[in-house]
Formats: sequence, structure tokens, C-alpha cells
Amino acid sequence: MLMIPRAANWSFRVPSLGIVGGADTRDDAERKVVEAVAFTLEGDDDASPAEGEIRYLNVEIASS
Repeated sequence: MLMIPRAANWSFRVPSLGIVGGADTRDDAERKVVEAVAFTLEGDDDASPAEGEIRYLNVEIASS
């Protein structure tokens, strides 16, 4: 997790599960990330469209 001072909130990400989120406090962020991971792992594998296409893109962000 990461604290962003200017935004005054906590952010989290679990790239391997496609989870990105945030909360106002560290406790809330920890609770939310645990809930998100549990929801993802308990999810229905058949939820994706049968004929859908999945593509992964590399994204880089550089400060200007």
C-alpha cells in the first residue's frame, strides 16, 4: 500500500489479480484490499464472455 501525501489517502494494488483501489485511512485500505482479493478469488470463472478477447498492455507513466 502507498500513502499519497498530497491526496491524503491510501492506495493499493494487486496487479496479478487486476485490483486497484484506495481509501481515506490505512485501516480502510487494508480492509478493502482483503475484501477485493477475497471477492476476486471466490468469483465465478464462467463470468467472462465466451467469445471475448483478452489483451494485456504494458503501460509506463513518466513525470513531466
